[in-house]
Amino acid sequence: MKQYEVKESGFSVLHNSGAWRLAAHVYDPEVNGLSAVTAWGRHLDSQEAFVLLSGDAWLFERDEAGAVTARKLQSKAVYLVEIGVRHAIILREGASVFIAENRDMDNSVTEPMTPEERQELEAACAD
Repeated sequence: MKQYEVKESGFSVLHNSGAWRLAAHVYDPEVNGLSAVTAWGRHLDSQEAFVLLSGDAWLFERDEAGAVTARKLQSKAVYLVEIGVRHAIILREGASVFIAENRDMDNSVTEPMTPEERQELEAACAD
């Protein structure tokens, strides 16, 4: 049996296997903190799953019409972002999130957030 240690902060790939990989986000104010998140990620040929391991984290999606949906992640739940959906994740200090995704994420793009979208994220994370 293999055991993998999660890094102290930021994003890290834990394991690659065939066409998929396991990764983790651990709070890092410069990577996944509220002030660092200024763009939407969009994977054009891959889903991405998130599981809250500890702390507080939010997953945001933006639809084609520009509507933003915010979800505060709950433990023991799996959140799946579908192919092509714009999304962002924000962690608070002490938070960590497990990720399952395609190993090859090259067919992904980032798109800047508008100031109004940033305000929506900030409001959702204010609780």
